[in-house]
Amino acid sequence: MKKIVIISMGDQTGITIKEQLENILDKKIYIEVYNVKQNVNFDINWDLVIFSSEIVEEMVLEKIKQGTKYLVVKRVIGHDYIDKLLNLKKGENILLVNDDKETCETVIKQLKSHGIDHVNYFPYYPGIKSYKKTNIAVTPGEIDIVPEEVKEVIDIKSRKMDITSLTEVLISLDDIDKHGEMLSSYFYRNMVNISKKYINTAHKSLKLKDMLTNILDNQKNGIIYTDLDNKVLVLNEEALKILNVKRHEIISKDIYEMFSGLKEDMAKINDQELLINKEEIKNNSIAVGNMIVINPADNIHKIDEDLRRKRKGEKLNAKYTFDNFIGNCEITAKNIKLAKKIAKSNSTVLIQGETGTGKEILAQAIHNESSRYEYPFVAVNFAALSENLIESELFGYEDGAFTGAKKGGKAGLFKKAHKGTIFLDEIGDASLHLQARLLRVLQEREITPVGSTEVVPVDIRIIAATNKNLLKEVEDKKFREDLYYRLNVMPIYSIPLRERKEDIKLMLKHYILKFEVKENIETFFSNDALRVLESYKWPGNIRELINIVEYLVSTKEEGIKVNICDLPRDILQSVNQIQDIDAKKYEEINKDIFSNIEEHLDLSEDELWVLNKIYKHKGIGRRALAVLASEENLNLGEGKLRRIMSNLKERKFIEINKGINGTKVLDKGLERVGI
Repeated sequence: MKKIVIISMGDQTGITIKEQLENILDKKIYIEVYNVKQNVNFDINWDLVIFSSEIVEEMVLEKIKQGTKYLVVKRVIGHDYIDKLLNLKKGENILLVNDDKETCETVIKQLKSHGIDHVNYFPYYPGIKSYKKTNIAVTPGEIDIVPEEVKEVIDIKSRKMDITSLTEVLISLDDIDKHGEMLSSYFYRNMVNISKKYINTAHKSLKLKDMLTNILDNQKNGIIYTDLDNKVLVLNEEALKILNVKRHEIISKDIYEMFSGLKEDMAKINDQELLINKEEIKNNSIAVGNMIVINPADNIHKIDEDLRRKRKGEKLNAKYTFDNFIGNCEITAKNIKLAKKIAKSNSTVLIQGETGTGKEILAQAIHNESSRYEYPFVAVNFAALSENLIESELFGYEDGAFTGAKKGGKAGLFKKAHKGTIFLDEIGDASLHLQARLLRVLQEREITPVGSTEVVPVDIRIIAATNKNLLKEVEDKKFREDLYYRLNVMPIYSIPLRERKEDIKLMLKHYILKFEVKENIETFFSNDALRVLESYKWPGNIRELINIVEYLVSTKEEGIKVNICDLPRDILQSVNQIQDIDAKKYEEINKDIFSNIEEHLDLSEDELWVLNKIYKHKGIGRRALAVLASEENLNLGEGKLRRIMSNLKERKFIEINKGINGTKVLDKGLERVGI
């Protein structure tokens, strides 16, 4: 039995989500509900963790096991209690009560979008400093936090998951095939129940009719409501579009006189094949009208394709193309040109290159440029899978092949890549035993699942990658020579960043924009900082560059350029220690920046301030330093000063002893204060 844990701000929200899932899954699944104040047992191997909001995700995510599937669900207002809101006086002041500011704003927005816009909403949530005093409050299940002075409370109950989130839950549990029809029935039944309620009231209230039309216009199906004489009362924009009529041409007309084909379950109207569902609407067991739902057959096919695509998951799709490559230097252009030529063949490719140079991106681009681009791209990392798992993952297994094997067996990654490409990353980490099995796949293009004697042919292209020198591995007897030559049919190399320095500025510009910083590179970096980055060797390559941009985006002061002193210490140390650069070039290019690096390398501005104050006052303590910092409007509390002084002591700038005037500036520190 699969296990789900739901975590929400309040208990009622989690209970509502649980009940909604049990209605679809027919209680054939184990579900526990917690609020954020409770301790969740994450030792259990949960199949799925559901967060009720992004705020809950931020509070709890770091506690869950690495690799555990999780979802942040989207929730929408239920319509069962909305009619109570429609009876409120126009212009009435309403306190909207929820568990935080963000969810208050979301509920207000959703209520207005549903046509409940004739009242004035004012948010209320725990911790709000001031709020509008009103006689009436509306809340989605959070009655306990409504202010005591409110006279009337309208509880519209906790919001439910929308169909997108429910679909994602079923996909995450691999239950979309099993429960997909139940999901459709659930929403169809819910829509019918809502419609029955409002269609009866629509005869009495123009506001309800307008609201119903607004709700229907947000549906992707064509929906038509008629009375008992089949005369059209209400229909949505999608129905008008499908039938190719204007609203005034069809309202109050007999729907079957205008479109007789709608009497059938399938019809062809305006050269479109339509699927048609009809439901009788009753009030107290008395029929009062009909609902007709029409849907182009193409939409059904698209939904089916979308579900299949989502089930395949990201690992079976290559999202990168050659358009994703950043760089215009000569060596980059030549490598892309070579890769495009290789992509047109069907031969095995071996990509060699350092860590962080984008080997998988290159593999995906080759796949997307090839004739197999419409078929799966399956990636497997030999360094990430244990020896006892990788064989069954690659080749699959038969029912009962080993203890713990999934009932019915499992298709391996080679089989899933049929007609497409399989990417064997970190191939240099494959064991010699596994190398022998891989050799047979390359030679015969066939696999044998674990626990089976049956040979299964596969039509795949193989792209392998490694950061190791495979020839050296062959010499050391760590890699099979015959496998090496089977893999090395189409060799290509991913270029380290230090060999394409002309592209560094372009990459920095690209990733600054990617992190949504609205600055160009000239206003983001000082010239000195840019020249340091262009002189750096980038041992971590593109991956390191992305990390550094993310760090600088997070730490940069608004309106102030990133300067040398703002760069990570490792970069400054590395650039300052370059030994293999031509001396003349070193002097010409770097003479005006490297003289500054040593100055910024060893002490921050706060550390230098503390060092000078200790020298000036001849042994001042943390408490006195904190007073001086406050007088100078510096953000240096005792905790931060403790860390600074500990760091200065560790690096031999000061000596800290007990007693009055126990702190002493050492010779290294005296050099920095100008003595």
